[in-house]
Amino acid sequence: MVNKHDFAYSVALIRTLETLLLNDNEVERMTLCKNAKEAFKVLNEFDYSDNKAGIEDPSDFQKVITEGLMDIKETLTASTPSKKILNILLFQYDFHNIKTLIKAKLSGKTYEDVEELLNKMGAIPLEALKNYIFEGILNPWGISEHTELYIKKKILKVQELFEKEDKNPQVIDLYLDQKLMKIIYGIAKDSGSEFLINYVKKLIDLSNIRLFFRMKSQEKEINLYEIAFIRNGKIPYAKFQEAYKHALADFPETMKPTDYSSIVETGYKHFQDEKTFIYLEREIENHLTNYIQYAKLNPFGPEPLIAYFLAKKNNALIIRMIMVNKLNNIEPVEIQKRLRKLY
Repeated sequence: MVNKHDFAYSVALIRTLETLLLNDNEVERMTLCKNAKEAFKVLNEFDYSDNKAGIEDPSDFQKVITEGLMDIKETLTASTPSKKILNILLFQYDFHNIKTLIKAKLSGKTYEDVEELLNKMGAIPLEALKNYIFEGILNPWGISEHTELYIKKKILKVQELFEKEDKNPQVIDLYLDQKLMKIIYGIAKDSGSEFLINYVKKLIDLSNIRLFFRMKSQEKEINLYEIAFIRNGKIPYAKFQEAYKHALADFPETMKPTDYSSIVETGYKHFQDEKTFIYLEREIENHLTNYIQYAKLNPFGPEPLIAYFLAKKNNALIIRMIMVNKLNNIEPVEIQKRLRKLY
């Protein structure tokens, strides 16, 4: 269990950085710009100005926001008294890298073939992951020994499962997503923070809901859903199992007694009308953003650090959505429909 008072310096730093986050007026300005070039210029006025130095092509916007997130990762890593807490955030990038490398290996590709798809935001060095997955070399990963051994076992296990399930690459994603959530739930629980425990429980529930929509709409067998289902959420597997027996149209009614009723209802309505999950994803992210805003009430503890990183990541996703739509000449009114809520 962490001592919340150990985070006093980190929280003070975060309160300063929060003032540099995007606000609604700035998002509106970017959205209303006449083209991608003009929208890209607006980034000079945010805390991305240093990351943007020397980059003039609007299509290179991803480099700018990626560097911005890397800066925040370094700042938080240097200032936090508990790096393990940050792994709630960073392990998602590690698991993206693990899935990418495993798929490369199993399809006969090399590390170099997929290097550009990897993300440096993780807690585990890319070189160490490459050495283990491709060569079986047991370099230290710089994380807790218990977690390292657990992940290594699951890397071996998922390759066996891949063969067992007719070499279906989807199994790799589903199985490892499940194990990622198990790890970060353990970190949240060990922290003793009710805020973090509830946040991860929400992540789990919403991941299971997202998965249900996608698998049910594609008429996947329930055994695949069972492999992928993530435990430790508030909604038990039995509820999803029962819902799987019925039409997707009945799912909103099944979810009515939960905290996610409006998310499921909105998500289903737009899927039915437009055959897209964009609005489901937007509602999920808005729900999580609403929750992390409670971290503003905590003067101490790790909660503001986690919330700030998620807010910064949310900013990056909003910028990315605006820039992608601008580069594709989408009208501002259509962009505004898709944008998620700010922190």
